[in-house]
This record gives sequence, C-alpha cells and structure tokens, in this order.
Amino acid sequence: MANITFVIFTYNEEKRIEYAIKNFKNFGEVLIMDGGSDDNTEKIATELGATFLRRPITDKPFTENQKNLDFIKEHISTDWIYWGYCDNTAPKKLLEKMCELSEQTKYKKVSIPMYTYLWGYTKNHVQESHIPVLFHKDYTDFSNNYIHGFGDFLGTEDEILELPLKKELALCHFSTYNESKFVKGYMRYGEEEAKQKFERKEKFKVSKLFAAMLRYLWIYKRALRNPRLGVLVMLNMSFGRLMTYTRLYELENDITLDSIEDRYSKEKEEILKTF
Repeated sequence: MANITFVIFTYNEEKRIEYAIKNFKNFGEVLIMDGGSDDNTEKIATELGATFLRRPITDKPFTENQKNLDFIKEHISTDWIYWGYCDNTAPKKLLEKMCELSEQTKYKKVSIPMYTYLWGYTKNHVQESHIPVLFHKDYTDFSNNYIHGFGDFLGTEDEILELPLKKELALCHFSTYNESKFVKGYMRYGEEEAKQKFERKEKFKVSKLFAAMLRYLWIYKRALRNPRLGVLVMLNMSFGRLMTYTRLYELENDITLDSIEDRYSKEKEEILKTF
C-alpha cells in the first residue's frame, strides 16, 4: 500500500460510494468522513473495507476546515492525504503516479488535473482545471480557509508539483446536477460566498459582477462542443456568479424580505393618505 490515505467526504452517497471505494482501495487506506448519512452509505462502505467515521460538527459550511483536517490526522498513519468526494474518479495511471509521489520527499503538495462532466453528458468534459487534493498532512493549514479555497500551503513554491493536463492523469469529476438541484446548490454556495465577501469588506460593483460572469463563460467554453447543452451549462455557471453578487448587494443594503415589506408598507400608507 502507498503512503496515502484516500479520504472521501460523504452524505447520503449510497448510489456512488461503491465506485469511490473500489476506485481507491487497492492503492491505499480509504477513510470515509461522513456528514450524518441516514441511508446505506455506512453499510456499503464498511462492507467494502473502508474505515467509516462521522466527521466532527463544525460551523463551517465547507469540508476544507482545520477541525476536519486535525480529526483526519488523528486517525491515519500515512504522511499523505488525498482529499476527495464520491463524484470524483481517478484513472489508473493517476493513482499510480499518486502512489509514486507519496514515497518521495521533494514535493509536499500536488495539483491534479480535473475534467468536469455536467448534466450526464460524458462524450466531452465541459471544464479543465487543477485542484490541489494530494498533499503531505503537515504542509497544509485550513485555519483561515473559505468556501472554494484550499487553505494555506506551509511549504515553499518549489515544493508544489502541478501534473500535466492529460486525460490519463486527470480526475473525472462527474457532477450530478439537474436544474433544480443546481439552483438550490449554487444558491447555498452563493449565500456563503457572499457572506465571506461582506465580512472581508468587499464591495459590490457592477464591473466585478460582469467580470465574474464573463470569466465563467470563458471557463466553461469547452461545453460548446455540444452546442445546445453547452449554452445552458455556460449560462447556468454564469448565473451562479449572479446569485453570489446579488446576495452581496442585499447584504450591503440590508435587504431582506422583512425590510422590503416595510418599505412597501410605507409607500402603501402614503398612497392611502390620499383617499
């Protein structure tokens, strides 16, 4: 076995957990960090030989927090951690490379290519990116992390390795969204991201909104290889940015349903005074 523990975060993953465990179990220990599943996730995981743990309760809405990392370090014996989810699948060559890297000492963090698939379309991935999900346990700090972030690296720049953007070395991110789930999920992300921006005193600007939306259109331009679905993917991803910045505007201006109704009530009272 390699010097890696494959950590998989779960919540009610009975449909996907089997694939994740079978993907990694021949290459290292598999540790399930569960968020309170009430389906068959635990049963399936333990039957397949994975270690199943309930992750600690935290006020952070994302898993990449220091409390989770400290808890994981208490329960593993390896130096390296793969930080993953059930919707990611690694090809064999990538896993072999990860095992190789876990035995060397030059690098302490590895940024892995990731190909994202959306809306069930598998003939073409809609996004190519890198994600630093393989790291030495003593070289990452999540104390000041934020949503969509991956903490602070405690090493030097020359201790970071970025693998080449090749299919045989890329995680396959099979993102399971239809429109209903997408809107609910990304609104949840947008809510948290807007709060973080507000707390950091970042101000709403129309220029930032349009820049963010255009950036996401560019990021997901590969989706256009399937033209009809591609347009929908790009616009939905761009809409995710709109939700975040709309919430930031609302926070800045103290706009809630109650405050809206109060303002409308005052206007109604003024209108009624003319009767």
